[in-house]
Formats: sequence, structure tokens, C-alpha cells
Amino acid sequence: MPTRASIAISVMVLWLAGCNDRRDPAPAPTPQPTATRQPTATSKPITSTVPDQITVTTNEPFYSAKVAADAVLLTGVDLPERRLKIVDRTIAADRRSWTARDDRGTLIVSVIRSPCKDDMSGAPRDFTGTLTFGDRTVRGCAFTGTPAPPLGETAATIPATFLGEWNIDAAACASPATSIDGVRVTPSEILFHESAGRVTNVEPLATDRVRITADYDGEGERWTATQTLRVTGDRLTIATGGRPISRVRCPD
Repeated sequence: MPTRASIAISVMVLWLAGCNDRRDPAPAPTPQPTATRQPTATSKPITSTVPDQITVTTNEPFYSAKVAADAVLLTGVDLPERRLKIVDRTIAADRRSWTARDDRGTLIVSVIRSPCKDDMSGAPRDFTGTLTFGDRTVRGCAFTGTPAPPLGETAATIPATFLGEWNIDAAACASPATSIDGVRVTPSEILFHESAGRVTNVEPLATDRVRITADYDGEGERWTATQTLRVTGDRLTIATGGRPISRVRCPD
């Protein structure tokens, strides 16, 4: 029969064996470096010597296409203003083009940084422009801000009182494309159905009356005319030495 001493020795042996069997805890994993995402290289934006807002004008036919922020405003002799929404743009170092559409069709405006001379007035421009309607392309010049006058001349400006669209009556104003009697007066031009006059001199006569000199071009001929413009209420009278013509102001 085991003695009390032998039992104590056995317990001590088992306890020591348990202590010796302890295992050290597994070492903590070594932190691994986190992969850093390299920034994606981006292409350098293209810059152009042609500004994003510009006006293209053409002669015979007489068109003006003004590129605004999101649309092209197209006007012409006996042509109601069209606002075509810009749907596409292309850009290069020395040129730009805009594709614009409305319910009547598509217009492409293209401008190149290349000197241009207005073939009617001889005025210099910094840009050459084209307007493309379907398969027809019309060439002209382009400018920013106020167009430069011909060499050796100072700019002549018609006062704001006389500016706008004028026609024989309200019905003609409502359907300008079917009227041959419309007159459009801009700060530097007077545009009739088949002729356009570039204003070279403006002489104020009263708050409602000015005398202008303009170089006209139309139907293959060129001439200079002196005319007196007078506004009374909503009516414009233009006198050119013969019987004056009278037109009413069309709504904007």
C-alpha cells in the first residue's frame, strides 16, 4: 500500500512534468508593408490659341455665327436668329470646332488661328472661320470682341437706339424668312435683303437721328451711300436721298 510520502512524490513529479510541457506562445506575425497605390498618370490638357467664345462672319451669303457658352447663335439677312445647342467640340493647338444642332439641322463652326481679311471691307481679322450646313461650307473670318475696322480707319458705331430687326409690319416680323423687306441694324452694319453696308462714319444729328456713311456690297456690285436714320417710337425711317423707307421694330 503506497505510503503518504510516495503519494506526495508522485504528485510533485506530475506537476513538474506539466510545467515542463508548457509551450511558448506563437510569435506575433511580422507586419507586412501595405502596398501604396501609385497615382495614375493623366494626359496634359490641350490648350489652343483659338478662344472658346468667338464670332464667325461670312459674306454673300451674309451669316454671323456667335459661339456662346453652350450654344451657337446664328443670324443672317432675312434669317431669324437660331440658337443651336452645342453637342460636340474638338480642340487642337491652333484650331477649334463646334458641332451644334436644333430642330432645323446641324451646323459645324470651324476656326483656325490664321490671318484673314474681310473680302468686303478689307478689315483684318486674326482668325479664319468656316460654317458648314450639311454638304455646304461657307468661308469667312472670325474675331473676338468688337471687330477691328479696316486699316487706316477708326471704328464707327451706330447708337443702340437704332439697333435691331426692322420690317414692314408685325406679320413680316413674325415670318422674316418669307419677307424681302427686312432690315437689320448692328453697331457696324446695315443689312438688307440682297445687300450689306459696312458703316464707315456716324454723325449724330439729334438723340433720335444720325447720318451714316456705309460701303455697300451686293449682287456683284459695290457702292457707297450716305443715309439718315431716324427713330420715332417703334418706327425706323431711312432716307437715302430719294423716298425714305419706313420699318417697324420687330420683337427681340
